[in-house]
Amino acid sequence: MILKFSYIKFIFKIILYREIKLNLSIMKKYLIFGLFISQFFFIGLNSCGFHTLDSNNYSWKLVFEDNFDSFDKSKWRTLHDNGNRTLWSNKELQWYNDENVKVENGILKLIAKKESIYGKDPESEKQFEYTSGMICNSKSYTQAYGKWEMKVKFPYKKGFWPAFFLVPLQRPTLPEIDVFEYFGIKKNKISCNQHWGVDYPSQEAIKRGTYPYYFAKGKEIEGNFSDVWMVWSFECFPDKMLWKLDGNTVYESTEGIPTAPLYMIANVAIKDFKDNNYKVDNTGLPYIMEVDFIKIYKIVPEN
Repeated sequence: MILKFSYIKFIFKIILYREIKLNLSIMKKYLIFGLFISQFFFIGLNSCGFHTLDSNNYSWKLVFEDNFDSFDKSKWRTLHDNGNRTLWSNKELQWYNDENVKVENGILKLIAKKESIYGKDPESEKQFEYTSGMICNSKSYTQAYGKWEMKVKFPYKKGFWPAFFLVPLQRPTLPEIDVFEYFGIKKNKISCNQHWGVDYPSQEAIKRGTYPYYFAKGKEIEGNFSDVWMVWSFECFPDKMLWKLDGNTVYESTEGIPTAPLYMIANVAIKDFKDNNYKVDNTGLPYIMEVDFIKIYKIVPEN
């Protein structure tokens, strides 16, 4: 019995040894394969120039600039890319006029006035009670990722809505990045917002309270924003987005990051918001949004 037991024990050791050796061999193969895949993955990331953004291994290259010594029509359009001169979906009250965009003493001025005008564009037509100004660089420059920057000043007035935002060329124009929106509702509050998804919600969806495949996030910031010069910028990376005011990050997001090339719009819309009891302040017009400069930068990876 003892001999038999020893023999069985010996055979068991051989089997166990071979099993361990076989498992180690399999584990070794998986380990080598895993190392190969991870190395391939990191090489791919390095080839794109994005290692770890926190390591500051990139720099900015200026690729678009306007200091508004004059109004350069090769850079700017004074209507939306699709040919519209208002946003019907927002039920805005203004009609964008070429004459409401002026450059004086190195400053771009987008001017909103109380004046009646008949407006007709590809979507619809009606009589408008306000004219305003906007600029759009959809025909001159677009890019995916990078930094967009503007030095700007505007007053507070109920119903007047200056904004700086980015959209892609395709329709519907989502994602939408609102670098800032000063709604003309609360003097000490300004908003940074983002919209992404398949399409904007319809009026029917808004009434029902259901918005399938549409998402929005943002942040309302408190401070002094009326009649002061500010530098607003938006930095877009493959893994995050930063909204900055005078160099300080005021909002950050990792959701809904645009991958398509974007163009920019600066404008003054007019809206009879419910929060203002559907009233617009018509005193002290014209309303003027002033822009000192606009700059756009590309991300340049560094080794």
